[in-house]
Amino acid sequence: MNATWTVRIERLATQLPVGIYEHERDAQPVWVSLTATGEAAAAPGALQECFDYEPLCRWLTQEWPASPHTPLLETRVNQVIGFLFATDPRVRHVWVGLYKQRVSQQALAVGMERACTRAEFEALQRQTAATQALIHTLTTHGEPHASLAQ
Repeated sequence: MNATWTVRIERLATQLPVGIYEHERDAQPVWVSLTATGEAAAAPGALQECFDYEPLCRWLTQEWPASPHTPLLETRVNQVIGFLFATDPRVRHVWVGLYKQRVSQQALAVGMERACTRAEFEALQRQTAATQALIHTLTTHGEPHASLAQ
């Protein structure tokens, strides 16, 4: 029998190159908070029956910080969402918050949050892929269609 389980991470500290300002091209301290909910064994007897959060924590603190600079915090939030859905097909819903700690003297941290279901994420992925395919077709096969050239 399965049950609904939630992995929750609160203010995991990491370093990311993110932001629109020149000084943000270097990694800066950010906090990641998230929940990932899905169905797994109600009474697990082994790790493979559980949501394993260790690969997620390792990715957030070791691999992700090595990625190239990204201007938008929203892009970084979407990267976490993508990682969560790609890592475990049982995950059905995620909420991610990403917070910069050096933005305001009046606030402890300032950031962006997003909730997303797997179905919403997959629909966006399909839409993005279709748009990229159309752009590729238009740019490699001559002139844009008259309706797109306006």
